[in-house]
Amino acid sequence: MTKRLALLDKERCVGCQSCMFACAHCPVACIHLAAVRFPYPKEPYFYKTSMIGYDHETIFAVGSLLGGTDVKGMFQLLDEAEIQGLDVMSMDVTLAWATEALQRGLISTKETDGLTLEWNNYPAYLKAAVRIVSQPNDFYRALARGAEHAATIYGGVDFALTFGGNEMPGYHTGPGCHLGYLTGARHSHLDSAGYSLDQKAGAKGEVLTPDGVASGLLEEERWRPVLTSLAICLFARGMYAPDVVLQALATAGFEWSADDLTRFGAEVLHRKYAFKQREGFDLSALRNPGRILETPTPLGKIDEEFMRQSIQAYGRSV
Repeated sequence: MTKRLALLDKERCVGCQSCMFACAHCPVACIHLAAVRFPYPKEPYFYKTSMIGYDHETIFAVGSLLGGTDVKGMFQLLDEAEIQGLDVMSMDVTLAWATEALQRGLISTKETDGLTLEWNNYPAYLKAAVRIVSQPNDFYRALARGAEHAATIYGGVDFALTFGGNEMPGYHTGPGCHLGYLTGARHSHLDSAGYSLDQKAGAKGEVLTPDGVASGLLEEERWRPVLTSLAICLFARGMYAPDVVLQALATAGFEWSADDLTRFGAEVLHRKYAFKQREGFDLSALRNPGRILETPTPLGKIDEEFMRQSIQAYGRSV
């Protein structure tokens, strides 16, 4: 596994864009492909070429989050996550926590089963990914349940980058993105696009307020059930204004009004939260990972009191 060969040299690209994939009729082509050659163990002159899909979020996970400068190693680790059936963002946020926990002495190589987890050490990360699945000891059994669970056992909760138990994606744009992870029904950046609130505020020079962020997150997440029910691409969500959606529904025989769409989205979100609360979810119990409060964003450092007030404002309206 650790002898896998290089990612094809990017300088050999002729710009044909054949490495970019897209859904039918889509001009975005958000999925990129890397061609990676793997040598057969006993036949060093024969190779298997794998086409590995990647985008911003996966490169954050296998790359910058793990201190990565080794492009070959990044794609090998991404490939290994696919082989092991692991979510690459969850796996690598968990590996990042484990790396820092080892550095800080919270764990030792006894827990890691002899592996020296260090930033940019992809041979070690590849082996750790396999052990998260095979679970040879209690430490890897804990890692298999995610960074937050492992941190509650071994320490280092402040640098376990989890929100509502879910590992974070690669957006650190300001308070909006992190509040979206915390309050979203699935604790995903896809729930309410909080990063977009940050970006728009930064572009316009606006100052975010707790009530304003909460309102923006709720408005977006209430609209999401409409968009996802239509099976649209969320990259193109700005095209699907209410009037466009109503016209599309009318062609399929659904005579809805703008108020109907608003009620539908609000009801779906309300039911999602009713389910979560029934299962024990509590907005007031959410924690902010300490690391996000230490690390500046394009909008400056995030204030914990701002986050707390925003969560309270969200809870009053959801």
